[in-house]
Amino acid sequence: MNISCSAAKEILDIPLEGRAIIAGYWSPKYGLSSQPTIVQWRASQLSSLTPLSNTENPDLDLFHWESYYLQPGWIDCHVHLALDSLDFYQCLKNWENPSLIQKNIQVYLQNYLRLGIVAIRDGGDLPGYSWLARNNVREGTWLGPRVISVREAVNRKGMYGRFLGRGFAGISDWHRELIDFYGQGLDQLKVIVSGLIRFDNFKVVGPTQWTVAELSEIVQTAHQRGISVMAHASGEDGISTAIAARVDSIEHGYYMTAEHLNQMKEYGIAWIPTVAPIGNILKYPTDRYSSFEIDTLRRILETQLTMIYEAYKRKVRIGVGTDAGAYLVPHGESLFDEMDWLVQAGIPKLDVYSMATQENAGIVRQKDLGRLEIGTPMNLLQLTKGNVSLERNRI
Repeated sequence: MNISCSAAKEILDIPLEGRAIIAGYWSPKYGLSSQPTIVQWRASQLSSLTPLSNTENPDLDLFHWESYYLQPGWIDCHVHLALDSLDFYQCLKNWENPSLIQKNIQVYLQNYLRLGIVAIRDGGDLPGYSWLARNNVREGTWLGPRVISVREAVNRKGMYGRFLGRGFAGISDWHRELIDFYGQGLDQLKVIVSGLIRFDNFKVVGPTQWTVAELSEIVQTAHQRGISVMAHASGEDGISTAIAARVDSIEHGYYMTAEHLNQMKEYGIAWIPTVAPIGNILKYPTDRYSSFEIDTLRRILETQLTMIYEAYKRKVRIGVGTDAGAYLVPHGESLFDEMDWLVQAGIPKLDVYSMATQENAGIVRQKDLGRLEIGTPMNLLQLTKGNVSLERNRI
């Protein structure tokens, strides 16, 4: 088995049973402990955390991790393994070369693990590359974090999302094909509710693809099967439609309003605000965008950060997802950009940590993720630096 040593950007092989000295640990449940500790695991699961006494003479069989802290592994709640964060259109052309895409995805997966990211939720791709990755990781063929995959998204034919799903002409078309759609396998359902935001026109968003009644029917088919629904939605109409249809999470959510937040709090709908696709364009400047577009992006970023803090104050569930694979949102590293953006919005660092672990685990419905407790599998934890901070080079 293995454990991520994000402090050294390595994946360590460890036995199924062992002991180690650590500098301390952090978890949403226990908080932060800076006391040297003996950590023990049996049958690949954490079995004890015991303070190291000053008089104790550690046995030679201990792993010496004295400079590391132990904590739950990170979770990225929104990625696209089939995209490369460099050139969207060239990447779609590369989909015709499966061996190249699969090779790239294996590199991304191992990079996630090296950085302490033990699970990712993939937002889908039409060829099914993310679903292949999900299965190969579960079977042990590929090394990587746990992949929770929607396989392909549900979008309206002829509208935004053609690279994410087959497209449905309308609700009748969906009902005709839903048995086949669910039969191919999926962990969560993703529905494209609205189009994209515009970088050259503030508050303009692509059209809403479903009525409330139609989207409610789609959501109901998932909930009847015990499957949660993530909704790509931005703009007042798109977000309102998603909330009215009782989706489980809103992805992106640009131009969120205070009333939206109140409704999301009431219905327990989570928000994954994906700041990195906008913020990183400003953080890592290129000559790709005009000065007018950059000014618009600044307005969008400011609005998004303001509403994120409002959501935090109102105790709306907030997940941490990057949209990795989008331009300038690389797989793995961008999670630390996203956490930085949430901190810049005004959320305390340890609360951001809880969102990227415990809250994300709830959003992806994986109870063994996001925690450090007796019984937690060691490969779902990570070894971090001796100081808990949000530096880009890891914590």
